[in-house]
Amino acid sequence: MTMRRAAGFFLILLAALLLAAAGCTGTGQPPAPETIRVGILFPLTGDLSYNGKDCTNGALLAIEEINAAGGIASLGGAKLEPVIADTRSNAADGTNATRNLIQNDNVVAIVGAYQSSVVRPATQVAEEYETPFIVSVGIADVITERGFRYTFRVIPKAQYYGRDQGRFLLDLERMTGQPVRRVALLHENTDFGTSSALAQKVALEKNGMVVATEVSYNPEKVTNLDTEIARVLASRPDAILEVTYAEDSILIRQALRRSGSTIPLIDTAGGTTLPEYTGRLGSAADGTFTSSEYSQYAPGGKEVNDRFRARFGANITGDSAYTYQAVWVLADALERAGKNDRGALRDALAKTDMPRGPHMILPAERIRFDEDGQNEFATLFIVQVQNGDYLPVWPREYATAVPRVEQGGGA
Repeated sequence: MTMRRAAGFFLILLAALLLAAAGCTGTGQPPAPETIRVGILFPLTGDLSYNGKDCTNGALLAIEEINAAGGIASLGGAKLEPVIADTRSNAADGTNATRNLIQNDNVVAIVGAYQSSVVRPATQVAEEYETPFIVSVGIADVITERGFRYTFRVIPKAQYYGRDQGRFLLDLERMTGQPVRRVALLHENTDFGTSSALAQKVALEKNGMVVATEVSYNPEKVTNLDTEIARVLASRPDAILEVTYAEDSILIRQALRRSGSTIPLIDTAGGTTLPEYTGRLGSAADGTFTSSEYSQYAPGGKEVNDRFRARFGANITGDSAYTYQAVWVLADALERAGKNDRGALRDALAKTDMPRGPHMILPAERIRFDEDGQNEFATLFIVQVQNGDYLPVWPREYATAVPRVEQGGGA
């Protein structure tokens, strides 16, 4: 090798070593942090598209705030990249979308998916591919009762809804003087409705109340629920616990009004929580109770609601609030994992212990998952529509209004 060639060779070698040592991207600057892809899986078309878009907006707000705050610090400020997928409001498409997010989009985790009947098979796919799935909405008990290691649910499960509704009915008698002994169950017949009704039966029995009757219906086929309401009222209940989606919640209220009955109606955070419920019913919606996963009137609630409303032009709902929270849980776990790796993320999620604070907005002391992946601290509000607004009336420490019932307004 000539002296000139040797010198040239060593100059090239030196340059290569300097580039490698600096992690150079060609500009002399360190490489940009990697992007962390996160699957956001909800119904964006079909009957539940409104709900799915609401949930998706909750995820997007959280991702925007996390990225604006510097991303995932332990990964060099890596930003979260949402990969949005559509379940089309059915299990088959939801399952296919889950598989596509994992295999083709290479997401590190999935947040979703609203319907329990979609969440159940979607989490099965995620388990097979060892991909963390954070359930922000989807309450059927079975979702976290299959021994899965990669499923984590932030929202309360059906058992918790029944538990808190039973406690509320006991307190309702104490607060209003109106006895509640016989309770009718009225619900749609998918996983959401049947699992919730089962939990309600257990809670009512535990609290010394009787199931007066149980009536179910297909939410995709009903156009009028007068017959079902007549069956419910024939059992002479003191209150009705319902489990609904959007359209059927309105049909129930309309049928109840036509019947002339004013007995308390308590929903399970279903269709009654959507803006169209009060929008279409107007003053007829007043008096409706519902479980609610979130309230803008709770401590810290107004600030989050203001940011959500400024971004999307609507108030945050329980669904969008829990999805917002699920993404912050994911970010917290990524920080502790220190890797953009599904296995490391799964282990970090299992060790989650997030106390109430700026990034934990739920009505609970903390978020922590039990051995089945269920958030064991998940709790609920009961809110009532009063003058068109959803006001917390239970538990008492969060109440901003007292419950209103018409005395003697039975069946």
